[in-house]
Amino acid sequence: MKARNKLFFGGSLIIGIIIAFSIDELQDKTIFFYTPEEILLTPSKFKNKTVRIGALVQKGSVIWNAKKIQLTFNITENGNEFIPVFYNGSKPDLFREGQGVVVEGKMNKNKFIASQLLVKHSEEYTVKDEHNKKKENYYKSIQFQ
Repeated sequence: MKARNKLFFGGSLIIGIIIAFSIDELQDKTIFFYTPEEILLTPSKFKNKTVRIGALVQKGSVIWNAKKIQLTFNITENGNEFIPVFYNGSKPDLFREGQGVVVEGKMNKNKFIASQLLVKHSEEYTVKDEHNKKKENYYKSIQFQ
C-alpha cells in the first residue's frame, strides 16, 4: 500500500472515531420528551434519568406551599393514570389545574422530582372583550365601504 493510501485510510479512521464518539456523547446529553403513559409503562427505565414529560395538571391535585415555595401536583394524559410531581420553586403565574405543562426532572420511585416547570399557554395575548371589540369594529368598517 502506498504512503498516500495509508495516510488517507488513517485519516478516515480517525475522523470516523471522532464522529462516533460525538454522536454517542450527544445522545447522552439529549433530553427526550415523553408522555405520562410512556413513563408509567416502564418507570424503572427512567429512574435517575433526566427527562421531560408533557401532560395536563390533574384537577384537584394541586398543593401550593407558599412558605416553603413548594408545589405538588399530578400530571396526567387521560385523567385515569397520573404521576405525582414535586417542584421546589416559584409557581408560574399561568399555572392552574387542567393546564398543559412540561416538567423536566427525574423519576424517583413512583414520583417525579421536577427541576424545571414550563406552562403551556395559548398564542392569543389579547383580552377576549378587547379582541371581540376589534372584530366588531373590523366588520363594521367593511359594511360601510
